[in-house]
Amino acid sequence: MELTSNLFIDYLRGHDWAGLARLLIGAEIALQVGTILAVLLSRRATGPVLLSWLLLVIILPLLGALLYWTFGTPWLSNRRRKRCSQVARRLAEVRRVERGLGTKGHDAASEILHHIPTAYRSLAALASSISGAGPLGGNRVKAIRRSRELFESIAADIDAAQQSVHLTFYIAIDDVTSEKVLRALQRAAARGVPCRAIFDAIGSRSFLKSPSCQALRDARVEVVAALPVGLMRSLFNRVDLRNHRKLVVIDSAIAYSGSHNLADGAFKIKRRFAPWVDAAVRVEGPIAVDLERIFFEDWFLETGRDLSRSSSPLDSGHREGALVQALATGPTTYAGAMPQLVVSMVHLAQREAIITTPYFVPDEPTHAALATAARRGVRTVLVVPKRNDSWLVEHASRHFFSRLLDAGVEIWEFKAGLLHAKTIVIDGQLSLMTSANLDRRSFDLNLELAVVLYDSNASAEIRRLQDGYMHDAVRIDRDRWAKRGAHRRIVENLCGILAPIL
Repeated sequence: MELTSNLFIDYLRGHDWAGLARLLIGAEIALQVGTILAVLLSRRATGPVLLSWLLLVIILPLLGALLYWTFGTPWLSNRRRKRCSQVARRLAEVRRVERGLGTKGHDAASEILHHIPTAYRSLAALASSISGAGPLGGNRVKAIRRSRELFESIAADIDAAQQSVHLTFYIAIDDVTSEKVLRALQRAAARGVPCRAIFDAIGSRSFLKSPSCQALRDARVEVVAALPVGLMRSLFNRVDLRNHRKLVVIDSAIAYSGSHNLADGAFKIKRRFAPWVDAAVRVEGPIAVDLERIFFEDWFLETGRDLSRSSSPLDSGHREGALVQALATGPTTYAGAMPQLVVSMVHLAQREAIITTPYFVPDEPTHAALATAARRGVRTVLVVPKRNDSWLVEHASRHFFSRLLDAGVEIWEFKAGLLHAKTIVIDGQLSLMTSANLDRRSFDLNLELAVVLYDSNASAEIRRLQDGYMHDAVRIDRDRWAKRGAHRRIVENLCGILAPIL
């Protein structure tokens, strides 16, 4: 024992620990300074986001820097960015020709805009700047709330498929409800129909390893994991940047999109918050082609295989039916694309703006737009879950409530489960069904999908869903809210400090 101790002491004496300490301190300072410079050089982040990251890096030198490089920038590898650019250029050219800009004597896109109410044409232009795709007429739209009804409808459409079936889901769970879709996919593949599915590598991690997923592959359904993670991959791609889209396209003619994951409302991976209450739309018509091309972009991003050459021709002329516009956002679109769309919609409201979202951690422009709408006499309603599966987001959300209530915004807390529907209806005439939450993760980081409906009938259907949510919700009383305990306000404001980077 004494010999071992002496050897250890000799080992310690034989090393320049002071020099090593200076080296480590120097490396830490270099990391901190480099991180601060990276924050200040960011092109996408807004002022509050920059300030939050600077404070975090300065207060927690090493941890703050590690958090920033892991979670602070929506970066993709050069290979993925090149793939995105390639397929975007190809699809842009296809859309340009189809809409009459390259082969016809008139601008078909401008012709469609004349069928949109004048007040909403600027919104259509904004959405086009995001996706490159304008509104399309001639669509039939149905709003769906319950997962069982949704998946039975999807399965029936897949069973009738003759050309192709394409799916993208953030979360897939093997349960009695999703099984209907999985079995329909296997039957379609057995008939020789090309079937392709994209599941997020993190959100669907367990499913991708499950026997049900293997059964899809055995049936020759092509299954791809979106944005796969790993130690080496984390050096080239941000780990928590996810494909959060929910999309099904069948025969380039029928599409589904909304907030539903491929899972029953019981949501067995987070059962204690169940039921999860979602919403989706089934659209039949030309817009399905545009939605399918969003799938093609994701497929090319993951596989390098370009399916856009097999894209169905698009009828871009005006036809009777709902006018619908599809757009996808993410780190490859310009910064602030999704919040600009939301803010623009709220500013268009003349009578009412009804919003439902599970995660409400808005940026300042979105928060200000809601308050402004209420102060100018618009009935402005925000419906959120009373209990959230994220403690941090739940308390950060409440940091914003006081100012909204003071401005006259109605805030309703849904108490019949976890309200997961992400919807906006403006004046009963204009609506948005999206996968995006009202938080920075959806605004700036994740790959998200939205459909804008310039149609009173379709918007009325979504509005009825919102009425159902409010029926199962309790409105927050402004006076009682102001009297809540000091400890709650402290916790909420502390969480609110992190709002810009959540």
